[in-house]
Amino acid sequence: MYLYVVKWKELISRFVLSRYRDDNRERKGCSLRKAESVGLLYLERDHAFYRTIKDLAKHLHEEFGVKKVSILSYVDDNAKRTPSWLVKKLDSGYFCKSDLNWYGRPKKEIDAFIEVDFDILFDLELEPNLPLKHVLNMSCAKMKVGSEQEDWPNRDYDVQIGRIEHTPNNDEEIVDPMIVWKEQIERTFKFISEANIQ
Repeated sequence: MYLYVVKWKELISRFVLSRYRDDNRERKGCSLRKAESVGLLYLERDHAFYRTIKDLAKHLHEEFGVKKVSILSYVDDNAKRTPSWLVKKLDSGYFCKSDLNWYGRPKKEIDAFIEVDFDILFDLELEPNLPLKHVLNMSCAKMKVGSEQEDWPNRDYDVQIGRIEHTPNNDEEIVDPMIVWKEQIERTFKFISEANIQ
């Protein structure tokens, strides 16, 4: 019975996302080299991954000269089990499973983030994450960027980056998903920094 209810909630969440229209935001293309504000959305995994995201934000500051980098993560657990390394600051925050409504849409902890009209908002996930998709769709960001996601029919991004495929042969080992993720993010940043987007 529980799995049946979960499946229905997911179907309703997907339906709501498919019907979402963001006609109220001002769309404007921007190269990463000209961006003054950037938002990063990601699914919290562990402390090592959190450090990777912080390094990524530092890289955007130092390498591309982005003045403001804001980070929002989703913790797929209740607030009582939030990792100790996460803190809510001016430039970073998180929301948890207990911050979602009954079908998985965030109902609190995201307002300040979605109201910022970032020059670029990056969805750093390679697979669809429904709570993050709701944030992405509600965001006022001028340009939304993300990787192509398999089996996701909705057009969430203004710029969608093709996926790097690592399909091992019979005699090859499976590639570490973190290596694939890092290569994809590097590819995304490279494209957005070099493309003639205005």
